[in-house]
Amino acid sequence: MATKITVAAGPHDRRFVPVCATLPNPGNAKSATLVQWKPNRKDSEILPPPITGQIDRTDGDEATLTFVVPWIPRNSSVTYEVTFSNDPAPQKASLAKLGNGNVEITLAGDRLGTYHGEEKWVRPFLEPLMGPFGKSVTRGWPANGRPGEAEDHPHHKSVWVAHGDVNGVDNWSEAKSCGRQVQKEMLQCESGSVYGVLETRNDWVGNDGTKVLEDRRKFTFYAMPGALRMFDVEVEFTATEGPVKFGDTKEGGILAVRVATTIDVPRTGRIRNAEGGVDEPETWGKRSAWCDYSGLDEGGNLVGIAVLNHPNSNRYPTHWHVRNYGLMTANPYGLHDFAGDESVDGSQSIAKGEKLWFGYRVYVHAGDADGAHVADAFHAYINPPKVTVEA
Repeated sequence: MATKITVAAGPHDRRFVPVCATLPNPGNAKSATLVQWKPNRKDSEILPPPITGQIDRTDGDEATLTFVVPWIPRNSSVTYEVTFSNDPAPQKASLAKLGNGNVEITLAGDRLGTYHGEEKWVRPFLEPLMGPFGKSVTRGWPANGRPGEAEDHPHHKSVWVAHGDVNGVDNWSEAKSCGRQVQKEMLQCESGSVYGVLETRNDWVGNDGTKVLEDRRKFTFYAMPGALRMFDVEVEFTATEGPVKFGDTKEGGILAVRVATTIDVPRTGRIRNAEGGVDEPETWGKRSAWCDYSGLDEGGNLVGIAVLNHPNSNRYPTHWHVRNYGLMTANPYGLHDFAGDESVDGSQSIAKGEKLWFGYRVYVHAGDADGAHVADAFHAYINPPKVTVEA
């Protein structure tokens, strides 16, 4: 009997949602194709195009099949018939090592950007972050400046991870006394037909080179159709050297974004959060499950970038250090600044050997937060559709 997979939308509309199904190990198969299945289908009825699935085997007798569901209306379901092949599928999520710790990312044939891990930078970062119309949705300066860009805050490099007080070390700014992040190891750099994975191990060190802690940073890049760009970011800190205190300061963002200058609020932009807050006065310092920044790219197209916070993430929902001038960071540690109260202490300490995990999805889209259905994208991230396998 052919393998069939049914995906139930539940109470949310599902638009281009990655889903995973656990199924019996398909032997030597290298790829899978999913075709929508309908019993008693008429010969004249046209079905949607086939979907590619990516196979990942486990240590046991099972495998995981990952694919992107294009559309299922709420309270309905779709059944797919799965065909396996020994021929590999095209690698639509392509990660290419460039040397010196850098990686070029291409998704569905379009460039997403370059992950810069070489030691000449104070910290690793992803730049550019190409949007749906071939223009970057993040600022290029100072790494790769473009005409007309704002030239403030040189430590704001497109998409990055940082915090301004880690055992007293400033690993946010690029002042002379600041700390650094050193990419020590590339644990994974794998392409795939549906998604690719980049995972690195990074040391956080003081200005004198003394190691404070380390993180494992994992990016999962999805080859989404059409105008969407999407990737997941997981950051796991480990107190390898001794106790670690993440200090209370607004100067930080476990995941940080500096949008393209044309997208900032003084020009064409708009900030939105999950509670309907608009722009800096209603979003800065507030806790929210997601935050979106939209505006016109350099070609005049309305685009946006949303950061979605996973419920298993430490201190969910995060506070947001988000500014009209173009900064958007998920910062759970700036509480005394956000509250305007010096008696508030938002710091967090962990003992040697302990870990902290943070999870986010970055969703780059055409349109604004409403037009791109960011709220539905958030539910797809935290409440994925129910999957049933009949093998």
